[in-house]
Amino acid sequence: MRVTLAQLEAFYWTATQSSVERAAEVLSIAQPTVSLRLRGLEDALGYKPLERVGRGLKLTVRGQDLLDECRTLFASIEKIATKPTAQELAGPIRLGFAEGFAMICLPRIVSRLHSEYPELQPELMVATSAEVEPELHSLRLDLAFLVHPTEHEHFKLVPLGTQETSWIASKSFDLPSIVRPKDIVTLPIISNPTGSINYRQMTGWFASAGLKPSRVDFCNSVSMLANLVNNGVGLGIYPNKLAERQLSEGTVTVLQTDPPIADTPIYAKYHRESRKAKVEAVLTTATSVLGELDYLK
Repeated sequence: MRVTLAQLEAFYWTATQSSVERAAEVLSIAQPTVSLRLRGLEDALGYKPLERVGRGLKLTVRGQDLLDECRTLFASIEKIATKPTAQELAGPIRLGFAEGFAMICLPRIVSRLHSEYPELQPELMVATSAEVEPELHSLRLDLAFLVHPTEHEHFKLVPLGTQETSWIASKSFDLPSIVRPKDIVTLPIISNPTGSINYRQMTGWFASAGLKPSRVDFCNSVSMLANLVNNGVGLGIYPNKLAERQLSEGTVTVLQTDPPIADTPIYAKYHRESRKAKVEAVLTTATSVLGELDYLK
């Protein structure tokens, strides 16, 4: 026998109202019909989710688990029933993107949003995560895609995966096959500003050998940092995807380093009370695009 939605509804309302009679009133059906559905549910499950205690009803241990599952099920059904159409998703949505992530994924995400939600109007901020995240916390953004975001009690973090990140250098530099901090400590380094994720990656890598680089030039743009490295101005750490064309042309190399640079985690982040239809639409679209691009691990 199979469990039916009608049986689960009868159980849910009987359990929450502690009465078959009141469950029948909520469901607008006859009391014997509720009782019949409860008996059918017991037969299908092979156990009693409710038991008689005096004149009342009490959940069994397995019945409590079933009630929790019913709450989840009915919440999902409600979500499906109230899911807005594309026509209802209209107006501005303020989105923040970590720049390295945006350089690879943003064109496809925005194009897909235009196609699937033509009335939605993305307002974009692209910068380092250190610059984007405060804007989100100040509620000047509805949703942000960030590298290494901080935890905050009022904001939800949704892990999306990790992006491959490495030291990258022009082939004009004569470097060993395995690069250690001492090998490049005197070479020019390009980094995002102090306090950024990129800066912490760079300084932490040198600090692992007790070193500080001799020269660090700062650039607030990840894409320009990559452009400077690609043109042989210095060495830098950034997502491997930003160097795909130069790697295929043979002008730069991804350095094999000791210690290695850890891949950087990407998260979506939004206020816990702000997961509205528009935020949901962008999250779903971004996740779909990331799967197609095979960008994140």
